[in-house]
Amino acid sequence: MTNNLFDALGLKKSVIKAIRNLGYSAPTPVQAEFIPVVLQGRDALASAKTGSGKTAAYAIPVLNFLLDYDSKTALFVAPTRELAQQIQSVFRDLAKDTDINTALITGGKNMQGQLKKLKSNPRVIIGTPGRLNDHLKRKSLKLDDTAIVVWDETDRMLDLGFAAQIEEIISFLPKQKQTLMLSATFPPRVLKLAEKYLNNPQKVIVGELNNPADNVTQKNIKIEGNEKLKKLTSLLKETQGQILVFVQTQRAAAEITRYLKKNLFDAAALHGGLKQKDRDAAVKGFRNQSFKILIATDVAARGLDIPAISTVINYEPPQVPEEYIHRLGRTGRYDRTGLCLNLIARADRTQWKQVRAFLDKKYTSRENAETFPEKPAIETQPSLITESSFKSPQDTNQAEKTGKKIKTEAGKKLTNAEKKTSNKENQNKTLALNKSEQKAPAAQIREEYVFTPFKKVYVGKPSKEKRPPQKEVKINPRRPRGRKTSRKR
Repeated sequence: MTNNLFDALGLKKSVIKAIRNLGYSAPTPVQAEFIPVVLQGRDALASAKTGSGKTAAYAIPVLNFLLDYDSKTALFVAPTRELAQQIQSVFRDLAKDTDINTALITGGKNMQGQLKKLKSNPRVIIGTPGRLNDHLKRKSLKLDDTAIVVWDETDRMLDLGFAAQIEEIISFLPKQKQTLMLSATFPPRVLKLAEKYLNNPQKVIVGELNNPADNVTQKNIKIEGNEKLKKLTSLLKETQGQILVFVQTQRAAAEITRYLKKNLFDAAALHGGLKQKDRDAAVKGFRNQSFKILIATDVAARGLDIPAISTVINYEPPQVPEEYIHRLGRTGRYDRTGLCLNLIARADRTQWKQVRAFLDKKYTSRENAETFPEKPAIETQPSLITESSFKSPQDTNQAEKTGKKIKTEAGKKLTNAEKKTSNKENQNKTLALNKSEQKAPAAQIREEYVFTPFKKVYVGKPSKEKRPPQKEVKINPRRPRGRKTSRKR
């Protein structure tokens, strides 16, 4: 179902007026598909590329719902402070002509100010999992009247270790509610969470999953040696417009920013180690184009809606392959053209292969096996020593002394004890991801050292022979056993 105008989606006239005041003429594909599902009151699971208008896709129908009630509330949960602020900004713009107020509950903000805001009974609460749980434990936040809960960027919340906090928040929510989950990707952990807490959800998937936007040009630049920083500076001189550079760690962001400032570049850093006021100042200055370059960790990969960003440079690969989609989505927003440059050094190739495996489903299991070899599981028993326990010739001689060496080939008749060992080994063998890549396993010779049953062997300690029992010596109790002394009279 697609609609060319917001009028055809069944929204209130006041909501349509607010949308037009923001300059929206027609819904994006995800908005056209998602808004009618939310208006029906159904649980929903939505996925679309970054920059496609997902925030407005749920903010618009939530506002439409709240206008019909005086006491019902809505809860928006986001993984990062930047995304939570972005959600509040979008909702405030939509609801500025209404009496529906919002409260931003995130870390890094003054707790007393948040307590004061919560006492005013806000209709919309927007926050991050950690700080929301703090207020729930203080009993300063009550979710009894929550009618709609929105989990935005659910996969990122799970990546950041918020699974326990999510479970805690859900325990405070009423059973009768509408639940919406949104993300740019659908890894299995998100689907498992949706299956547990969503009631017969409607899936809304716009575009192909795990695919970057077509309007963003991607280019890989291979770097030899330690010339990555030198290459970055040359690219920054050649590139026009706002540039967002991604790194992995807070330390890298701080050091690269200092280096660029010393070389007269207009740059600022954005990472989780900064104070909240410094993070807000960095985002505001970059949005207002006060400086050209922003060096950031993955806290900026989601929720940073700045259409002026023309280029994204991945100075370091993302630690989680899914984050590449979100990094790239900071440019080329709202169907604008963008550029993504990936600096690939020799030390980064393993992580970039993981990104390619995530993006390309034709990436074969053979390449994966060559890059990431898996060690076979080894069953250890107190009375069994495998070949991995003896690697040197001296150890092999020791094994031959303590036990009998047996060679077993594939297809050879085995004893009952050896069949159990063989079955366990077959269960531990990994299967190829692509069926076309599967090959029959070659016959392998496995050496095992099995101890003979008639001899007891203590693994790790030298064996000790049992001493024969000594003869009992009877002692006459009447005769003293002390030293004989001559008695002088």
